Amino acid sequence: MELPTKGGGLGVLMAPLFAVAAIPAAVADTVPSAELRPGALETMVVLGTGTQTSIFENPASITALEAHELRRTPTTSVAELLRDVPGVRLFDDGTAGMKRISIRGETSRRVTIKVDGHALTDHSPYGTPLLLDPAIIERIEVVRGPSSVLSGSNAIGGVVNIITRRGGERPLEGSVSATGFSATRDYHSSATLQGASGAVDWRVTGSLADEGDRRTPEGRLSPSGFEQDQLSTHFGFRQGDHYVALKAEQYRLEADVYNPLPEGFTEFSIRLPQRDLRKVGLFYEGEPSSPAVSRVEASLYHQTVDRLFENQAAMTSGMTVGTTSDDRQTTYGADLQLELAVTGLGSSVLGLEYENDALATDKTSDVFMPFPPPAGQRSYTATSDEARIQTLSGYAQQAWELNDDTTAYFGGRVYAVEAELEASSDKALERNTDTRALGSLGLVYTPGDSWSLRANLAQGYSYPTLQQLFLTTTAGGQTTVGNPELLPEKANTVELGARYRDGRLTLDATLFHTRAEDYIGQEVDNTSGPQPIRRYVNIHQATTTGLELFGEHRLTATDTAFYLSGSVLRREYDFGESQTYDSGTPRLAGRLGVRQEWMPASAMRLEGDLFLRGESEVRERNAAGELTSRTAGFGTLNAYLGLQYADRLDVGLSLDNLLDKRYRSFGELTGEERSVTLTTTLHF
Repeated sequence: MELPTKGGGLGVLMAPLFAVAAIPAAVADTVPSAELRPGALETMVVLGTGTQTSIFENPASITALEAHELRRTPTTSVAELLRDVPGVRLFDDGTAGMKRISIRGETSRRVTIKVDGHALTDHSPYGTPLLLDPAIIERIEVVRGPSSVLSGSNAIGGVVNIITRRGGERPLEGSVSATGFSATRDYHSSATLQGASGAVDWRVTGSLADEGDRRTPEGRLSPSGFEQDQLSTHFGFRQGDHYVALKAEQYRLEADVYNPLPEGFTEFSIRLPQRDLRKVGLFYEGEPSSPAVSRVEASLYHQTVDRLFENQAAMTSGMTVGTTSDDRQTTYGADLQLELAVTGLGSSVLGLEYENDALATDKTSDVFMPFPPPAGQRSYTATSDEARIQTLSGYAQQAWELNDDTTAYFGGRVYAVEAELEASSDKALERNTDTRALGSLGLVYTPGDSWSLRANLAQGYSYPTLQQLFLTTTAGGQTTVGNPELLPEKANTVELGARYRDGRLTLDATLFHTRAEDYIGQEVDNTSGPQPIRRYVNIHQATTTGLELFGEHRLTATDTAFYLSGSVLRREYDFGESQTYDSGTPRLAGRLGVRQEWMPASAMRLEGDLFLRGESEVRERNAAGELTSRTAGFGTLNAYLGLQYADRLDVGLSLDNLLDKRYRSFGELTGEERSVTLTTTLHF
């Protein structure tokens, strides 16, 4: 469906700011004393090398969001914090409370989501939603591009690692936060108590959110609301160079799904009355007194996800369909990583990971057919399945300092995966196995303190989900069955990147090309009987070429900065018998703005941010060449005002869609009307 925009779309709206952004080039070369903003190239990250390395010296394409930056985005969604990362796009598929992310055009199922180093798994074909309260996050690291050597399966598009907060620094401290959203007429609130005493640190965080139907320039989307709550705890103990922590989280979500009535239907509704996550993890990190091992990190974790899905549909023909799916997913695993002290080379990392992921699902289907008349016929089925995936993998990464300016990184991982349908009420028991070796090669050249050049070759790997392998799903009258013969999806990428810093100007640019194969799609099976079904098959390939750019320019002797964050991307799908560049990915997407800081008093800091955010037109075609979806290009004007006072008070005011434009980002609900979000946090 096409959504027109007013005023000529993205190009017209962004042109004035592009012109303004060119002004700083004529400014004198005096370097201001103000610090670079959080998230600049000096930030230390773990992703990309497995050890603490600055973004400036990292071979991978990495973005890091620190706590200072995270609190500038008042939201109930972790995904919203990532919206402006180059190459990242959000998807909600009609469910505002369940946002997923795509990186470099790769669907959410091909992106690894980790919390404190542990992968969140989801066996639907849609990918893993980011279900976590932003209030407990300390930092987020994002790798764009294949990273399966260090980060495991599904990391074809990239990796998001969310690091949660530890305990306090004083005996007792905390914060209380409240946020109001005018676009949904609702709220989000959270409270944290934390402290430290001697060798012990601790934290307890609780939050509640209730958002109603979204209001857009054309009216309210009903139903599109959701409710969520979360409880998170951390307890840590330090003894010398050794630290042990116990973390526990509980997240509960109830959401409505907005679905405009499809043609030929008199009723169509989807509900998610339950999406609950519980996790307990035990962590260790330390520096043993060993000449060979400089650092050890180990963890054990147990995680459960409970999901309930309900679908009701009635057609103009008189046929009605009601389906439910009650899923219980249980995951436990263990990780071990060693940093070795190898004289004369560089950092060496060895790791071992084990994951056991089990899914038990109960499905029902209630179908009424109005023929034969006069009474028609009703059929009711109930099925149950139990399936499991076990993954054991080992990896190694070696840094080799070729000279003072050049460092090479060599990495490899070996996988052994076994998936099995262990019990079923209506299907034969099946199994699928795979063993695979992957590699990566990176090179970083730093000719001086200002420039960093890099080249990176990396492989990605995504094993099929249990649903794609074994399960049968019915929704809206359409049935899709699994295929135990599926192959894993694979990808190879090459990147060339450059980073620059001089105190005033910060640049991070990446040119990349990715070729992926054995994509899992669906095809119609007309041999299954009078009612055709769809089956998962390896039929697709994709080739993606793009440029990602982040740049910030500070004016001389002021706290004014112009910045740009965005991507240019061209992605081609190959269905075997047809090819198309209409792959559901915008050619151009990003954010462009100007930021100003003031310090009217020693204890007070003010910040203003005026920016444009948008994307170009998006089209999507299927294997038959039919246009299945389209959204017009758009650009929205937005602003942010922030106040900090003496580390005691944070106030943030977001003014979104100031021109009240009608727009929709591909894969998301129609954008909100002109709206205000106000958040206040009190620290004590």
